[in-house]
Amino acid sequence: MSIGNLSNSETSKVPMRLFILGATGRTGQALIGQARKRGHHVTAFVRSPQKLGGLGEGVTIRQGDPRSIAELSAALPNHDAVLSALGPPGLGRTTILRDCASSTVGAMRAANVRQLLVISAAVLFRDAGILPALMRHTLLRNVAEDSAEMERVVIASGLDWTVVRPPRLTNGRLTGKYRVREDHLPNFGFTISRADVADFMIKTAENRASIGKIIGVSN
Repeated sequence: MSIGNLSNSETSKVPMRLFILGATGRTGQALIGQARKRGHHVTAFVRSPQKLGGLGEGVTIRQGDPRSIAELSAALPNHDAVLSALGPPGLGRTTILRDCASSTVGAMRAANVRQLLVISAAVLFRDAGILPALMRHTLLRNVAEDSAEMERVVIASGLDWTVVRPPRLTNGRLTGKYRVREDHLPNFGFTISRADVADFMIKTAENRASIGKIIGVSN
């Protein structure tokens, strides 16, 4: 299944208030740029605001720790959706993804914000192939474990969630031409640009077409 433009316009018909986690990363910055271009208002919730610089009109920067329910709860009211581009700090053991998922879910419940989209990892697909399976148990075992625990928190949340599992992310351009499959990685889907992942997440937030689904997305 391919995803193209939702309309001939670059701007969404109904502006949304999007709350972005992981906004200082490259995928997070792609989310901010594309959301602004589509006419949405963005809140970037970050620990280090200085890493973002000036983002211009339509973006509010809130400093805070994504592991803190209290800090998230103070910033979340009146948003339409939370988009998380948080990633692990490296390949070592970590609980950052599951910890942030727990705090995000708790804060969203408190603020009565329903829609949550999170980026996970394609290596969690059991039928993704021999190499991903090998990576899941070796080099990426800690990332896979934390990502899986994050997904469990999100799926059990009772929120309107979508889990996005891309393969290796690149810094390629936005094409708007990529494939998606529910509960599977598209065949021979080895990479996808961060820009295209951001495109999919924003359009999914707009159309709410993948609520309660785990989606593989790739080139």
